[in-house]
Amino acid sequence: MDARERILEAAVECLGRGGYAGTTITAVARLAGLSRPSVYAHFGTREQLVSQALRQEAGEVVERVTAQARRASTAADFVVEATIAVRAEFRSRPALAPLAFPERSSPSLGHEAIGPEAMAMARAVLTPLLEYEPSLAEEIDEIAETLIRWTLSLAMFESDLSASDERLRAYLHRRLVPALAPRAGR
Repeated sequence: MDARERILEAAVECLGRGGYAGTTITAVARLAGLSRPSVYAHFGTREQLVSQALRQEAGEVVERVTAQARRASTAADFVVEATIAVRAEFRSRPALAPLAFPERSSPSLGHEAIGPEAMAMARAVLTPLLEYEPSLAEEIDEIAETLIRWTLSLAMFESDLSASDERLRAYLHRRLVPALAPRAGR
């Protein structure tokens, strides 16, 4: 593994342990086994380092979520499985917190829960949905925003309806899928 990869891996680990506040150049350098000047040589600022680490982590999440959701046999099942997979990712990967909860990040990173980066990530997850249901292409941005809102809520709040994947799956089929149905009569 080259130095840049070690730095990014260390940054992701620091984000998971201590959020943005705990992700200092010193902490990343120590964890990567490098000097502070080495980290600065690859990433000019802490913000650049964290931003790149989050982008890399988000890209990996998109790949895993999409792979899991593609096992679905219908468009509705795809949306439900993608939502469950995203919730699991945010719960199991603390380094993702600045993406889902911008208040835990730095304002200079420009991350917003429903900003351009979040929407791009959601669209990347949802692109295979169009293979199931091409008619949803015109509504993909609304679907993406809706899924971001639902997923953030599901990641933050537990209830009897979301206590297990099976219960959550049934709930999403009853409530989310009808909310995302294409509008008739256009």
